[in-house]
Amino acid sequence: MNDGPPTTAAARVPGNFGLQRHPSSWTPPGWEVRVATRWAAHGLVAEYTLSVPAGRLLLPPRSASPAARDLLWKHTCGEMFVGVRGEPGYLEFNFSPSGDWAAYAFDAYRQGFRPHVWSGPTPEVRAVPGEGATRLVATVPHQAFRSLLRDGRTPPLEAAFTLVLEADQGELSYWALAHPRAEPEFHDRGGFVAEFMVDE
Repeated sequence: MNDGPPTTAAARVPGNFGLQRHPSSWTPPGWEVRVATRWAAHGLVAEYTLSVPAGRLLLPPRSASPAARDLLWKHTCGEMFVGVRGEPGYLEFNFSPSGDWAAYAFDAYRQGFRPHVWSGPTPEVRAVPGEGATRLVATVPHQAFRSLLRDGRTPPLEAAFTLVLEADQGELSYWALAHPRAEPEFHDRGGFVAEFMVDE
């Protein structure tokens, strides 16, 4: 697996692409993570496929009442970052196999942190265990992206798709389209290498 960051856009949304494990985190050979994205009637669907042997992947239990919660990234968690190209602000979405989710807005790199709120439906997240792989499927409603519009139109957007994977011994590994730093840092705009096309 190539752990170096690509020099051009690695993916387009919607699309299907593989994530790279950060070199500082270790997993057994053969473990893979892929993300497939598509627009559906209710919003953007991001489907993470975690190709990890049965029993080696730790998943948070299903929440009785899935809701917005913080610190989901401390365990297995899919993430998505989206920003307007050339502007410092961006959005962050977290998706837990528990069904819980989180959404944040930033004015610049780790600055101006606040909950991202909108009127309308909230994200839906579910985990689908399978033979040799687990799927984490998240649907983010169209309304969640409206703050990215400029004068009612969609400007050029860039995105990062990432995942924190918790193995059976509690080890965390960090996966992304690109890793621009020596340490895992999903907020770095150098990792926002996907061209994001909004379904208007």
